[in-house]
Amino acid sequence: MYTVLLADDERLDLEGLRRLVPWERLNMQVIGTVNSGFAALDFLNEQPVDILVTDVRMPRMTGLELARSALGLLPGLKVVFVSGFEDFHYAKTALELGASSYVLKPVDDGEFNQVMQAVGRQLDEEREKQSWIDTYRQSIPYLRNEFIRQWLEGIGDRDELHKKLDWMGMRSRDASYAAAIIEMDDVSWRLTLNESEHRLDQIGQWLDFITEACQSDSIGYPCKLDSYRIGLITVGDNLAAKLNRLIEQVKQQFPASVTIGIGSVIKDPEAIPLSYRQARKALYAKLFYGKGRLIPYEELDAPPIADGSNLESILSELFKAASEYDLVKVDDCLLDLFAVAARLEQKSTVCTFLLHLISKLEQYLQGINEDLYQMIGLDYHSLDVLHRFETIDDIISWFRRKLFEVSEKLHMKSQKKNRKLIEEVRMYIDRRLGTELTLKEVADRFSFSPNHLGVLFKDETGETFSSYLISKRMSAARTHLQNPKMKIYEVAHMTGYQNIAYFSRQFKEWSGMTPGDFRKQC
Repeated sequence: MYTVLLADDERLDLEGLRRLVPWERLNMQVIGTVNSGFAALDFLNEQPVDILVTDVRMPRMTGLELARSALGLLPGLKVVFVSGFEDFHYAKTALELGASSYVLKPVDDGEFNQVMQAVGRQLDEEREKQSWIDTYRQSIPYLRNEFIRQWLEGIGDRDELHKKLDWMGMRSRDASYAAAIIEMDDVSWRLTLNESEHRLDQIGQWLDFITEACQSDSIGYPCKLDSYRIGLITVGDNLAAKLNRLIEQVKQQFPASVTIGIGSVIKDPEAIPLSYRQARKALYAKLFYGKGRLIPYEELDAPPIADGSNLESILSELFKAASEYDLVKVDDCLLDLFAVAARLEQKSTVCTFLLHLISKLEQYLQGINEDLYQMIGLDYHSLDVLHRFETIDDIISWFRRKLFEVSEKLHMKSQKKNRKLIEEVRMYIDRRLGTELTLKEVADRFSFSPNHLGVLFKDETGETFSSYLISKRMSAARTHLQNPKMKIYEVAHMTGYQNIAYFSRQFKEWSGMTPGDFRKQC
C-alpha cells in the first residue's frame, strides 16, 4: 500500500480530499495532512512518503517550492498538484519539476481517482523494475563464482570466455595467470561433529575471510569449490609472496591452517584449466610435503612414496568397495594403501597418514548423507588410540575393523531400503496383474532404470522379474480356473494374457497340464 501526504492551506479542501477519495481501493493510505509547505517538509524529514498531493498556491511557501525541496529530499516521490483555474499557468512549471499530474479545483472525484490510479500504476512499474534490479545485483556474486568455476574447469568455448571476461571486467592486458586451490587443513578434527552449527559458522567465516583477502590484496579471482576449498585464479606478479602472506593471515585469524596448491603461470586465459589440473596435483602432494604451506607444481619432486592422484584412486576404489559390501576388495585396497605407509620412516608420519585416510572417509560418508560418528562412534577424540599402536600391522588391523564395520552398516541400510522397495514393487505387480505389465513400466513407476531394478529385484527375491511375474500370473490363473463359471479366455485376460494360445502354453509349462486338463482335474 502506497503512503500519501496531503498539503493544502484550505482546511475544507484538505478534509474533502482525505475523506471523499476511496484511498483503500486505490491501494493507498493517507498518513498525514498539513496546511503549509513548511509543515509538509518537516513531515517528509521525519517519515518517507510515496505520493505528495499539494495545492500550488499556499502562503509563505508555494506548492512549487515545496515540490522542489521535497524531490531533492526524496527523488522517487510522486507529486500531484491541485489548484484553481486562475493558477493554471503554473502547470508548465509543475511539469518541468517532474510532477506526476495536475488537477484543477474544484476537484472532480472521477478525474482525481483516474489521476491517482495512474500514479499508482507508475509506482507499481517502478517497484517491479527495482525488484528486478535488486534480484540481479544479488545474483551477481553467484554468477561470478559460477563463471570462475567454469573457467577453472574449462567449461565453455573460447569466444564465450572472452566475452564474459570483458563483461565482468576481468581481462587484463599482458597479465600473468595461474590457478590455485586453497584448502583448510584438518577441518574434520579441529571442529568436532557435536558442534555442527559452530563448525558451519566458522567455516563460513573462513570462506568469507579468504575471499575478501584475495580481493582486497588483488591476489586474483576466488570462487567456492566446496565446504573446505576455494578455487583461485591469480593475476599479476609476486604470487608466491602474496599467497604465503595469505597463509600467515589465516593462521593468525583462525584456529586452522590452509594449504595452497598452485599451477604453472600462463599468459593465455584459455590455458587456465591446465594450470588448475596442476594445482590439484600440487595439493594432492600435501600428504607428503606437509600442510600449512604453499606447494607450487613446478617444485614437485618425485613423491617419496606414491603420488597423490594414485592415492586418490585407491581411496576411491576402497570407498566404493565398502559401500558395496565387498570386504575382499576392501582388504585388497587396504593392503595397497599400507604398502605406502609401510615405507614411512616415523610413527608420527604413519599416524598422520592414517588421519588423512579417516578424513577422506568422513568426507565420503558426508557426501552420501552419512555420519562417521553416528555410524561407528569414531571421532577425533577416539583417535588417541593410534599413538598406542606399536606396529603398522596393529594400525592396519584397527583400520580394517573400522572399515568392515562401516561397510556392514551401509549394507544393512541398503538391504532395508531395498527390501521396502521390492515390497512396494510386489504390491504394484499384484494391482496390475491383469495388464500387459513389463519391467520397463515398473521401473519407470519407481524412477529406476530397468536393468538396475531387475538386479535389485533378483538380489532381494532370488528370481528374475519375468519369472516372478509369470509365477504370480499362473498362481492367479490356477485360482480362477477352479471357478467353473469362468471361461478359460476370461481367466487368460484377467491374468494379463490377450493371446489364449500363449496363455495355455505358459500354463502347461508351469503346471505340467493345460488349463482345460487342470479344470477337469479340479
